[in-house]
Amino acid sequence: MRISLEKASAFKYPLLLLISALLLQACVASMQLVQNKNAEVKKYGEVYIMAPQQDPRNILPQVVDEFKKMGLVVSVVDSPEKMPGSQGTGFLITDKGHILTCAHVLGEQNQATVWLSQTRFEADVISKNKDLDVAILKLRNLSGIHATPVSFRENKACRMGEDAFTIGFPLSKVLGDSARLSKGLVSATAGLKDSPNQIQISAEIQPGNSGGPVFDGQGMVFGVVQQTLNPTKIYQQTGGALPQNVNFAIRSDVVLEFIKTSDPGLYDSLRRNQGSTIEKIADSTVKVRSSIISEDLKESSKLVVRLQYQSFWDMWFRFRYFAITIYDFDSQDQLLIAGQRRYNPMSSEEIVIRDTFAQIRKTLGLDNHGSP
Repeated sequence: MRISLEKASAFKYPLLLLISALLLQACVASMQLVQNKNAEVKKYGEVYIMAPQQDPRNILPQVVDEFKKMGLVVSVVDSPEKMPGSQGTGFLITDKGHILTCAHVLGEQNQATVWLSQTRFEADVISKNKDLDVAILKLRNLSGIHATPVSFRENKACRMGEDAFTIGFPLSKVLGDSARLSKGLVSATAGLKDSPNQIQISAEIQPGNSGGPVFDGQGMVFGVVQQTLNPTKIYQQTGGALPQNVNFAIRSDVVLEFIKTSDPGLYDSLRRNQGSTIEKIADSTVKVRSSIISEDLKESSKLVVRLQYQSFWDMWFRFRYFAITIYDFDSQDQLLIAGQRRYNPMSSEEIVIRDTFAQIRKTLGLDNHGSP
């Protein structure tokens, strides 16, 4: 009897080891991380988590906790427009502290932080039109401001081929806090899909330029920088063509009509048809961040996170799939996708979340205390 048991164990244990190895292999194979090797991984201080439309297993709080363990400041938002901190440009239009910018720079925020001559100010959104993509801010404090408001060009139509200058704060995380000038031409007196509210300009535009002034050779504003064509979408639509300096600005007459309708008193106080210099316009151009941004978080790089999953009950709750997609807030580059790509009978929800965030911490260079 003893010999037969020993013979049985000689077959039993190798079989158990083989089964365990196969199950372990299945577990490992179901977990996956895909990283964008071309995207820069920065030192991050904040993360915006997009709340999933459906969260039947209440997974979101666990995801929030995992990012907090990395030492990140976590905010949960239900739409991209509600993410604070997006950056653009604006410009001073009155000596009372009124600033004009694009509505999309502010998103759903009703407050903003601006830097005028690299001095920080807080402002309130007093008027906004999403359809026109125009917004007006009002500084809370005017102390130390000596800049001259810009002057609008009025009753003079844009001409194809005339000079178009713009000043703004493009790619400020890379280029810094100094205003940048670019020069081009008015390429067309209509905009995207022949929009009558826009003009097309060839002056170079980068992320962060939105809301900046477009002015002529005499220093009079005749547009507001609004958008550029998305190279990736155009490449896909045309089968390989990449747009070059195809950019759009809101016409100044559209902007002036908006101001006149929303605040006639403000409209009457605007400067018109008065020339200026590039230096003076640069002094009245501001960097705009949506929401109130403290000075210590001004340069903090941010992540945007999307959570997707499908769960079901077997012997315990498991995921059919689980994915955390992470983007860089400023560049909008996708950094990575991590999670469980297919059903694994050996992995509970807790195991999948644990292993997914182990991959994320390693890729982002963060331990549980947020140290790089």
